[in-house]
Amino acid sequence: MRFIFASNNEAKTRELTKLAKVLGHEIVSYRTVLGEKLTFPPESETDQESNARGKAAFIHQFLPDDWILADDTAFFLEAFPERFGVKAAREFKALGLKGIQEENAYLLDLYANIPAEKRGAYLLSTMAACSPTGEITVAACRGGVALTQTPVGGPDLGGLTDLLLAENGKTLSEMPLTEAVHYHDRARTLTALVQQLQH
Repeated sequence: MRFIFASNNEAKTRELTKLAKVLGHEIVSYRTVLGEKLTFPPESETDQESNARGKAAFIHQFLPDDWILADDTAFFLEAFPERFGVKAAREFKALGLKGIQEENAYLLDLYANIPAEKRGAYLLSTMAACSPTGEITVAACRGGVALTQTPVGGPDLGGLTDLLLAENGKTLSEMPLTEAVHYHDRARTLTALVQQLQH
């Protein structure tokens, strides 16, 4: 399927475009189609589905003939259940962290004395697809099971996924894309979403 992606996050757009291509789908930024950058309405700090629905519906107003896709991703740490979540990006910004290297270093330091059995961590992607008729379909899936002690990146993916171990013991970043799509939160969610649309 072809989706117009409702996001101003360039890194997220690039990542999802790569993952979608492996899955046989096409992702196009709304900015490429409209030729301008829009300001999205304010988002909730607790409700991922509301955020995804809101972004999809917002861009649908401007591109009513296309399938619109939106994503809201949250980051959860077992050892710190009251922190991060939907507002992870805001928390990193409030801490004054600049760039993914500083964010990853902060998380590894935070987990320095956390035992292996308490290192649970995952990303949760919630996506909403808005049809040309305005009907919205939602899906959500996790990616990652624990925080690694040593970050491992890869040629195609990067960021928090350098730290997140999947069920196969590899970080989400170190796997080739053809393998990563079976474990990555956004790839899993896109797959689940398309399956719902096809049925």
